[in-house]
Amino acid sequence: MVKKYQVFISSTYEDLIQERQRAITAILNAEQIPAGMEAFRTGDASQKEVISKWIQQSDIYLLILGGRYGSKDEQDGISYTEWEYLKAEELNIPRFAIVLKDEYINRILKASHSEQALPEYQQFKEKVTKNHLVSFVDSLDQLELEIMKNLPGIIKDHAASLEGWVPGHYQRDYENLRDKQNDVSDEIRQSNQDILKMVKQFSGWKDDYIGQYHFSYIKKKLEETIIPQDEFNKNLQSTIDSFKSSGMSKEDVERAVNKIENQKKRQREQLPNLLEYVKVNRRELVGPGLKITQRGLIEEYYISELEQLNLAKEETIKNSTHFASGQILDSRYDSLYFTEEGKKFMTMLDELNSSD
Repeated sequence: MVKKYQVFISSTYEDLIQERQRAITAILNAEQIPAGMEAFRTGDASQKEVISKWIQQSDIYLLILGGRYGSKDEQDGISYTEWEYLKAEELNIPRFAIVLKDEYINRILKASHSEQALPEYQQFKEKVTKNHLVSFVDSLDQLELEIMKNLPGIIKDHAASLEGWVPGHYQRDYENLRDKQNDVSDEIRQSNQDILKMVKQFSGWKDDYIGQYHFSYIKKKLEETIIPQDEFNKNLQSTIDSFKSSGMSKEDVERAVNKIENQKKRQREQLPNLLEYVKVNRRELVGPGLKITQRGLIEEYYISELEQLNLAKEETIKNSTHFASGQILDSRYDSLYFTEEGKKFMTMLDELNSSD
């Protein structure tokens, strides 16, 4: 019987709103149920009872640890986030933590009241990183990917103890049909067929997964992945400095810079997204491998994305050419090719396109 599992999201709130939203998106993409207490204020004693019930009704506990320890509960003397963590531990709920790297906290959150130096924060972080599954991330995309990657494994490892949720009407209809199978009417027979169709439909949902990720998530990710304009402009400042040191006038420097910026903008606009890139190079990726002899910006960026999604991997190919003179010339290049997950994705993409 197909079940959905409830994932309780725990964190400090005001500084991690975007991160919580991406966590909710990842959990929904994994076809599970996100749960959190965004609607309640910390510090209200009555809400602790409500939160406790929510955690108790959840199957998995997810912690997002940023740069703050959080408001303290006067009764227990610890932050509400740590209190939720200990409550999940007390209830023996599988726990999973996303820990934001210092680079991300300093670059994105830029918290004016960072609490990383507090002994309570350091002790809590040490406890979290030693006790269970942890992923360290430095971007929202990586946060979403890590949740998508780890949830199926947690569910599989704890399947025997997780209660989960099933549609109530599905269970009731099934049991009624089973009890009345010796004297079943045509109407109930039809209902039985409908439920069998439901069983077939729900039991097949895992087929939509490609490794750790759902097909729809991978397709959307590839469609949205294109090299950011910032990547094209990385070396622009050094070019500007060289123009200035060459003795060019301010006006000439501005014209030259505008020309380069426009060129870089046109280059990016002409780029395919990652899905188009995969389609163009499909034959090589499925077959002998896409030969990478020179690594440019597009190769560096797109290959790393494909490897992160486990759709493709690289292999270094070594060739030796023997000449009549006895000389041996060794050459090597990287070959990029689909993994089994990559081939499955392309097959499912073909099926989707043929049905449209």
